[in-house]
Amino acid sequence: MEKKLKSYQKVNGINLIKRIKVFVMFLLIILLVYLYTLFNPTLFYNYKVSFKNISVYSDESIDEDAINQILKTVDERLRKSEIYHENFTQNIFITNNKFRWVYFTNVNYKVGGLNYVVFNHNVFIRKSDIKNNHVISPSGNFVPGTRTLDYFITHEITHTLEYQELGITKYPLFTNWVLEGYAEYIAHGSESYDDSLNHYLHVPEPTYSKYYTRIRTMIAYLLEKEKISVHNIWEYADKYDETIKKAIPYDNPLIDDNSTNW
Repeated sequence: MEKKLKSYQKVNGINLIKRIKVFVMFLLIILLVYLYTLFNPTLFYNYKVSFKNISVYSDESIDEDAINQILKTVDERLRKSEIYHENFTQNIFITNNKFRWVYFTNVNYKVGGLNYVVFNHNVFIRKSDIKNNHVISPSGNFVPGTRTLDYFITHEITHTLEYQELGITKYPLFTNWVLEGYAEYIAHGSESYDDSLNHYLHVPEPTYSKYYTRIRTMIAYLLEKEKISVHNIWEYADKYDETIKKAIPYDNPLIDDNSTNW
């Protein structure tokens, strides 16, 4: 009886190990499939328009005239950056289907745009009204203010340029205010420090937008007033408090408290 019990326990243990192995293999296959689709999302997008070195894919039909005008603006803004170079390429995926959007952005599904910088720089933009140059927020409204579709595309592509400027060894694992601030600066057409500061202090925006306006003002200050080279601004990532005191000495922004959900 004791031998049978031991034999039964041994067989049961082997079966449990086999089941764990099968489960782990199943999870591994799911992960590999997911990573493959992140690298090759074109399988899910039926429409494509290219402008110079930027290709826009969408899961809905694209107004070619409208997207070409948007990409012309994007190109003009990017070229103002000293880290711009001609030989980069960029794929943009405008994702209108909400389930597809969550699939590709997972925990970041509330953002307006996402660049998988550490992979192959694929950029995903949430549901958009291309004809009117608007990104549609999770609440179903147009994203307010100056954050238009051309803004979002420019912002995300700037992260690609930042990565190519810094390289894999220097690009931070997690984003910081300098990376985001410089992307904001370029996405807003390299707006001057004085105009950025005026916008920050006097134009009502929801709290989440004010942070981005603040850090773009700080970047404009470093570039314009301190004359810091764009190739050196990355060293200021740990100098947030020091920089904000200089760039925004009277930090009392006009915040729209009625716009908590974008």
